[in-house]
Amino acid sequence: MSDQAIVLLPQGAGYGVTIGLGLVFGIVANRSVRTGLTASAVIFSWMWATAIIWTAAQGYLYGIAGMSSLLPALRHLNGHTVLEIVKLRYGPAAHGVFIFLCLVTNILSVTSMILGAAGVITALTGMHVIASTFLLPLSVVIYYVAGGLKATFLTDYVHTTVVMILLCFLTIRTFNNPAIDGLGSLYDVLAKRDETRSISGNYLGSALTFKSKGAVIFGLVHSLGDFALVIMDTSFWQKGFAAGTGAAMLGYMLGGVAYFAVPWAVGTTAGLAAIGLEISSIFPTYPRLMTTAEVNAGYVLPYTCMAIAGKGGAFTLLLVVFMSITSTVSAQLIAVSSISSFDIYRTIFAPAFATALHYGGIDLNWMGYFLATVICPGMFPMAFTILWRKQSKAAVIISPLLGLASGITIWISTAYAYSGSINVLTLEGQLPCSWGALTSTFSSAIYSIVITYIKRQDFDWRVFLLLNSVHEDKVLTASELAGISNTDNDAVRNISDLDNVVHPFPQSEINRLKRAGTIASVFSVVVGLLTWVVWPLPLYRDYVFTKPFFMGWTVISEIWLFSCLLVAVVYPLIDGRDISARAGRLAWGAVTSKGKASQCVDQRRGVGIGACEGGW
Repeated sequence: MSDQAIVLLPQGAGYGVTIGLGLVFGIVANRSVRTGLTASAVIFSWMWATAIIWTAAQGYLYGIAGMSSLLPALRHLNGHTVLEIVKLRYGPAAHGVFIFLCLVTNILSVTSMILGAAGVITALTGMHVIASTFLLPLSVVIYYVAGGLKATFLTDYVHTTVVMILLCFLTIRTFNNPAIDGLGSLYDVLAKRDETRSISGNYLGSALTFKSKGAVIFGLVHSLGDFALVIMDTSFWQKGFAAGTGAAMLGYMLGGVAYFAVPWAVGTTAGLAAIGLEISSIFPTYPRLMTTAEVNAGYVLPYTCMAIAGKGGAFTLLLVVFMSITSTVSAQLIAVSSISSFDIYRTIFAPAFATALHYGGIDLNWMGYFLATVICPGMFPMAFTILWRKQSKAAVIISPLLGLASGITIWISTAYAYSGSINVLTLEGQLPCSWGALTSTFSSAIYSIVITYIKRQDFDWRVFLLLNSVHEDKVLTASELAGISNTDNDAVRNISDLDNVVHPFPQSEINRLKRAGTIASVFSVVVGLLTWVVWPLPLYRDYVFTKPFFMGWTVISEIWLFSCLLVAVVYPLIDGRDISARAGRLAWGAVTSKGKASQCVDQRRGVGIGACEGGW
């Protein structure tokens, strides 16, 4: 952080939030997961600290075009982890490959979050970046001890409630501060700034246009990376499993649509406001502009919050970052605990790796672009595992490894071709990272298809019904599972009594899940077309937003954000009203039972025992 930057909060605030709040929220646990709570958890699963921070930075870098970027249908019914599905269908070799790929995904994603959040906490409080790097994951241990994965649903809800309220406050505050006094004023400030600031690759260099080459590349890499993350990050799958089949589909659909408001509204308001506020005396770096290092480290959002709301804004963002990273890292650690040594990963590796990256000059921007190249190779093979019955065992083992090698090769070679050297700065270039991500994504799909058609196989989807669930009363016997101990397709064909195997789902439930799968698939296609074609492409033209259009754009983003607040905070209360009522009755019963117990104790001391009979 630059020495000229203003730190509004004391270091004690950073230590107090990173340590104290982790202990407070760690005592909460829950065992009932419905659609509303699932939607809230989905919203918070995507509400990564890095996503919020990076979106504001992209809004600053590319203007309104920085908002140009934004769900798998599941065939398995009883699974606990997605790796269980891979092992059942393809055996231990494929299982080992995807253990490696999923571990890499989890480690890189959680490290990037720690790296970005630690930098923001340092910018806000002056707390040493290494101290925040190690202390942030420390409080997460409490979540796992307090109740495992299902416990995180309620803590996610509590965190989501706080974060959504604070984000709504921050975005509204952007239009009401000493330098900006309304939507029209924000537009005027941006239009005036366009006269002295030109964004390379944007139409007329304006921050108020959707036509931006840099934003398109960012959107492409970010979208590929996020889609791969949903498939390869086991924490997303585990929340789907824990939610139950009834709540998962609708919850994920509601949560996914609602969450879109967060990067849109935050990027539009905070990111664009930073462009105008940067030359104002209330901005922390004034009279100088932000450096490239500060922007890449994710300081756009904290500096903007300091400018628009002073210490209150700084503390608000501190809470947002803390709550975002703790719940997300909690899910990551729980996911990894099913793959690797939880004790080593949670306490040592991730913070140490983040520290090494920090001292190696790796920042949030570098990680954001690099991530897609590494996590995308397993995306299509994993998707084919649950969508394509013909994918062969050889294909699922070889194709992601070849895709990873191809992506890294193209990434490094194009960085050298464009710049003539290989270093941290050239490797984080947009074009090398985009070519690397595209190569690793689609080459693995091509490899899988080619290898599969050399020797095709035909998997029986009903085998997934044999997956045992620890939550069901019916547990399959060893003899029922013996037929699938060897998971190649020849063994599957030899299961003579597959139709007669007893599983916990009646046929009506199977039919309902098939319909749900169809709905989810159609929904995914529609959302993809809306977010990649119908919405952005008509705006990608020689056009600078007029004041009425900009005001309408921003108002819609705010309405969507408040709708997200309703989905994440209010709907779970309505959906779980019967559970809340039951909890209230139990609490009341506990109070009255305590009074009655006291009366019985008095009676047993000599008054009599008549009133106690039948009450204990």
